[in-house]
Amino acid sequence: MVVVAIMATLMALLLPAVQSAREAARRGSCQGKLKQLATAVMGYEAAHGSLPAAAVVSEGPVAPTCVGCWDPWAEAQLESPNPGTKHGTSWMLEILPYIEATPLFDAWDRQRNVLGNATVAKTDIADFYCPSRRAGIRASAGDHLNLVDPDWRGGGTDYGGCYGRLDGFLNPTASNHRFANRGTLGDPRFFDGPFQPNAALKLASVRDGQSNTILLGELQRLRPNGLSGADNTYNRTSYDGWAVGGVATLFTTATDVLHSNPGGMNNEFFESPGSEHVGGAFFAMADGSVHFLSEFIDAKDNNSTFPLLGSMRDGEIASLAAANN
Repeated sequence: MVVVAIMATLMALLLPAVQSAREAARRGSCQGKLKQLATAVMGYEAAHGSLPAAAVVSEGPVAPTCVGCWDPWAEAQLESPNPGTKHGTSWMLEILPYIEATPLFDAWDRQRNVLGNATVAKTDIADFYCPSRRAGIRASAGDHLNLVDPDWRGGGTDYGGCYGRLDGFLNPTASNHRFANRGTLGDPRFFDGPFQPNAALKLASVRDGQSNTILLGELQRLRPNGLSGADNTYNRTSYDGWAVGGVATLFTTATDVLHSNPGGMNNEFFESPGSEHVGGAFFAMADGSVHFLSEFIDAKDNNSTFPLLGSMRDGEIASLAAANN
């Protein structure tokens, strides 16, 4: 009994250390994956002269007064659209050749949208998952309900591109979390991040300093918590899928309390970034470096440090060094 008690005590002491070591390894792997994705994006830019578009999309409201109100989620889900007319795809599709996934890239039929390319789109790509969260779609957690087709059991992503420090998407899922009306933002270029729909931006457009501008980061993956009210339903509903443009593969750094966005990360608001790591999340900057940013970073308003790190040419340069202090 004494021996058993000693062994139990040793196990109790060792288990937290083992768990900590495993999480440290998972964090290191996540950081390496973001580094690889940033390198792939830069490889694409070097080869094509511009960054990949955040989304290739044409579906949206017919009202001409709604500027850039594209709906990639609806477009990705369309059944049998006219060949070559609808896509709804994301920037992640375009970088597949730069992460040693050329066969998947070559198998994609550009005459079809995401649903029409289901065999490819529901393929799990290990580089797109953070090991601290998951190794694939977790049906037990309802991950499949965030996919274009809830019958899929693969094709998710835990990483996305930075859309900027703007309220970028409509909140209600009835509107498919489509892109918001950019015509209401004044001059939206002051809020832009490196990834924009139907736009091929250059890294040279990052005028606030590539080392101080977020390029990529980790995403929250949220499901409604079963309670009533917008904060518990559509504000807590993520979309998922590496092949799909829009909020499934983008995030914003905005703080916009008028639109229910509390700002920062790990905040249970669908368009903000976040992770399963304790205390913050990893982000790749536009110079290719990867940093862990604290979830306590200043995000009190849209002119504070974290929002400013997400916009690339507003003239208000936020210091990454200061953010890490």
